[in-house]
Amino acid sequence: MLLVHEVGGDLDAWRPLAAWLGRRGFNVLAFDLPGHGASDDPWEPGLGVAAIDAAIDHARSLGAGQLHIAAAGSMCSAALAAAGADAVAVASAVLLSPRLEASIAARDSVREASLSKLIVVGSLASDAVARAEEVYRVAVGPCEMAQVPVREQGTELLRSDWADQAREKLLAHLLRRR
Repeated sequence: MLLVHEVGGDLDAWRPLAAWLGRRGFNVLAFDLPGHGASDDPWEPGLGVAAIDAAIDHARSLGAGQLHIAAAGSMCSAALAAAGADAVAVASAVLLSPRLEASIAARDSVREASLSKLIVVGSLASDAVARAEEVYRVAVGPCEMAQVPVREQGTELLRSDWADQAREKLLAHLLRRR
C-alpha cells in the first residue's frame, strides 16, 4: 500500500496506519513529497502527480503485486490523477478528507480514475464534508463515502476518537479488493 501525505506534512503522518497495516500482512510504502520531511527538493504543487508516479514505479520495481494507494487532503487529487493514468498499476484508493486542487491535478485527470475508491471524512467539519462530496460526485467508477463524527480530518482521522472505525473501514475496503 502506497501512502501519500497531505501538503505541509510528511511520511510520519502515516506511522500509526503503516504499523497497523503491517501487522495485518500488508506491505506499506510511505514517502516524503518533494519539499516535505527529509526531501530537499522544492515543493511545487504540479509535482504531486509525478512524485506519486515515481512512487508507484518504485513499488513495482520492488515487486509489488496488487497496489493500493491512500492519500490525504489535497494530495488525493494527485493520487487519483496518477492512478487514472496508470489504471493497471493501482487497484484502489482510500481518500482521507479529499479536496480537489486544480494546482495539483486537473479535474479531468481526477475524473479518469475509475478504480474503486473509499472516501473517509470527519462529519463535524461541514466544509470538509462538502469538499469530500465534490470528489464523490466527480469520481467515476465505484466510490463509497464514510463519515465519522469527529472534527479531525486527513491523517488526523486515524488518531481521533473514531480512529478504530476509520481503520476498519479502510481494511474492509482493501480486503474486498484482494
